[in-house]
Amino acid sequence: MKSTTDNRYILHPVWDPLLRALHWWMALAMMAQFSSGATLLALGNDMSDTLMGKIDIIHYVGGYAFAAGLALRILWLFVGPPTARWRDLLPLTPAQRRIWRETLACYLSGFRRPISPYRGHNAFAGPAYLAFFLIAVAQIALGISLSLMPDSEAMNSPLMVMHEWGFFLLLAFVIVHVALVIAHEIAGRHGLISAMIHGHKGFTESEHQALHADWDAALSVQADPSGGTEGLDDITSNNRDVTKTRHE
Repeated sequence: MKSTTDNRYILHPVWDPLLRALHWWMALAMMAQFSSGATLLALGNDMSDTLMGKIDIIHYVGGYAFAAGLALRILWLFVGPPTARWRDLLPLTPAQRRIWRETLACYLSGFRRPISPYRGHNAFAGPAYLAFFLIAVAQIALGISLSLMPDSEAMNSPLMVMHEWGFFLLLAFVIVHVALVIAHEIAGRHGLISAMIHGHKGFTESEHQALHADWDAALSVQADPSGGTEGLDDITSNNRDVTKTRHE
């Protein structure tokens, strides 16, 4: 019989406020980009100049808003708290490599095989996030370059073809990302979606103790450039753990 402690989720801080704000800022900016970009691709030749001009403005404003958020997020990869940094995205530690293997096995089994709890980013998804950053930076550079050209030249430029391919790559990333987050939410029940709102993931006491061991091992082999050695529960300014009953 499971203990009462293991029948409860304890909510522990994972995502800092700036990371969460940037996540939703970039998501909203991408929605503006996707909707305006898709409209221009599908109906560009059939729209009036006035309507096209208005949609172009939405596309430009959304693009610069996304660029600002992306620049801050990339900066946060180097100066943010541990779960926001680039080390959290890559399978560098034994625990991260174990999560990578377990996640691959889970996907190949159709989510029938379990994945050990992980504190921040899934090490299997981390490289995809870094690829997203690279594609997004290229997409922004292409968009700015095209905006500086006359319309007639921009429409026939090879850069426009590359920009359109970037659009589809980022759209594919978002679709896969949302689908996998929902699948993990259902299979793991650690509160991935709500964590990006209030900053906390839910773990049982035994899961949290295992995460402490993994985190301490990671800190022992990775020097923090800022000289800090933040503990597992010191990632956000709100360190209080909140307990709730697990609904089986």
